[in-house]
Amino acid sequence: MSALGSYLTERRKALAAKHSGYSIRSVAKRIGIHHSYLSKLERGENAPLTEERIHALARLLGEDPDLLMALSGKLSDRITGLIRSNPLLFLGSLETLEKQGASTSDAAPMRQDQRKNELEELTRLLRDEIRERQVLESQLREQQRVQRTILENLQDVSVTLLDSQFRILWSNSPVTESPANFLNQHAHKGSAAASGTGRNESESGAFSTAWRAMKTHTVQNGTYRSPDGKHWLVRSAPVLDAHDAVTQIVHMQFEVTELMHAKQALEASEQRWKFALEGAQEAVWDYDVPSGRLQCSPTWYTMLGYRDGDLDPTITQWEALLHPEDRVPALNMLSAHFRGETDFYDFEYRLRCSDGSYKWIHSRGKLMEKSSIGTPTRIIGTHYDMSERKAAEEQILANEAFLENLLGSIEEGISVLAPDMTVRYANPTMTRWYAEEMPVVGRKCHEAFHRLGECCSRCPAVRTLRTGRNEFEILEIMSSTAARAIEFNAYPIRDAQSGQVTGVIVFVRDITSKRQIQQALTEIEDKYQTIYQGAPIGMCTLDARGRFMSMNPSYARLYGYSSPGAMMNSVRSASELFESKEDWERLRALIRTQDEIFGFESRIRRPDGAIVWTSRTIRVVRDSQGKLLHYDVFVEDIEARKTLELLTEGFK
Repeated sequence: MSALGSYLTERRKALAAKHSGYSIRSVAKRIGIHHSYLSKLERGENAPLTEERIHALARLLGEDPDLLMALSGKLSDRITGLIRSNPLLFLGSLETLEKQGASTSDAAPMRQDQRKNELEELTRLLRDEIRERQVLESQLREQQRVQRTILENLQDVSVTLLDSQFRILWSNSPVTESPANFLNQHAHKGSAAASGTGRNESESGAFSTAWRAMKTHTVQNGTYRSPDGKHWLVRSAPVLDAHDAVTQIVHMQFEVTELMHAKQALEASEQRWKFALEGAQEAVWDYDVPSGRLQCSPTWYTMLGYRDGDLDPTITQWEALLHPEDRVPALNMLSAHFRGETDFYDFEYRLRCSDGSYKWIHSRGKLMEKSSIGTPTRIIGTHYDMSERKAAEEQILANEAFLENLLGSIEEGISVLAPDMTVRYANPTMTRWYAEEMPVVGRKCHEAFHRLGECCSRCPAVRTLRTGRNEFEILEIMSSTAARAIEFNAYPIRDAQSGQVTGVIVFVRDITSKRQIQQALTEIEDKYQTIYQGAPIGMCTLDARGRFMSMNPSYARLYGYSSPGAMMNSVRSASELFESKEDWERLRALIRTQDEIFGFESRIRRPDGAIVWTSRTIRVVRDSQGKLLHYDVFVEDIEARKTLELLTEGFK
């Protein structure tokens, strides 16, 4: 085996043990020769390569080309010129080399150890990068699980995420109206509104606040009544990018139908009765500082869309690829590492791709060699395409903005508890309710919220941790000012893979006002029933077809029946009570056109055949479209008055 063949075999096998790109086939292909020729060359069976091929092989193996030329028995033009210019110095150098022959035999193991250290450092850098990415992805998944659990369990709140074109990106409930249609209709009618011939569509509709939020870049609030009759409080919050442009809109609808109905019922009653390296897509670079040469792995080029050989392998070329905004910070960070101010070169920057676009790169490296005077000579490191990681970071920021807008708008208290009942998060509503206990995060739930030394036996969060199910409880809580009725709903947070409960989300709703309204409504209803049943005048309620819905005892007695039940079992329709059919038809005509009728006099026929004069006052109740629902009737017996009138007329 020749000296060159032996040396090449040793160097190539050392590199191949660490990287698959140094097999005989790979090396031969990259320097432009057949692999069988290289195999014979290593065995000493072929003549040495040309000077051009030896230089290419030296670059690939990281060797001095003059050394390989000498081992092949050749001298480069440069070396030949130096010998001719000073032959005596050359002979003296040979003599010195012969004397140092023994010592040079020890250099190879040292060089191998150095290469081993370099590759071990490279491997460690890759492991650190992969570990960091795994931690980031785990954080993103955990955040998405918490977000998903919160959104999917919000009560009476519809949340929709829109893009800038009003397309639905996500919603926790079915969307009955298309926001895109709203945008198109508004654009169509916008010109009419501008000319004064049409009404501005942005002032009405379920997504009117989203339109205003997109235009003003501020949070917008409003109210809305859907076609199915439900009432909503509407809130739209824009998500802005770094350039203050709206990228998304968080649109929330809080259903308040029950509250509105309770309020309307209360108002109605009072009126009556007062919401691994290649596998990990990593690239390797090796920067020779004195020469400015930058040796990179193939992935380094393909990562940016280039082919091997498209770029000049120099630090100057790398600087030219840097984004203008990142060039100075990246070079400053590299200089700081050269000065020993940092343990690693660790920086994120953008590099220009072959198509002219820029890609985010995370570069990590370490200074491996210094000169005798301490100047840096060699640094190696890795490149990682962090586009997905950058997108994940942006998604985290967007999620944080989304949750901040969402949780800051919800009037329910929300807290996230760890399995040991430690408070991990409390939304602004909880912060406001328990301001005197701040801070609560990091403390036990029972200590922070209830001032107890241990968990309450009725705590729904404790039951959820034990059963893994949703739990509900209403508790009376004493604060420093008053007693409050609090509704608790606890939902488990589960690990996506194991299914184990890793925490609890607790929704807290103050229902004190709701209870007070219900209590007031009950009191008014009781008062109404007392007055209704004991009133001396006849009172009843009839449906649109004239059938009795209710009546008081005085009404039944007026018509000659012993009780309301007896009368309602005997009489199918109020039309049967009128002595004259014309009176009934005349009254029906008035009911169709008027909401209030006073002093309608007519004669009625009792079961015993008696004819009695009566006077009616009627209040008609209709729906929002004007359709008759029912009407209330107040009847007086005016037989005595009518008799007196007849007598008076007789005397005249």
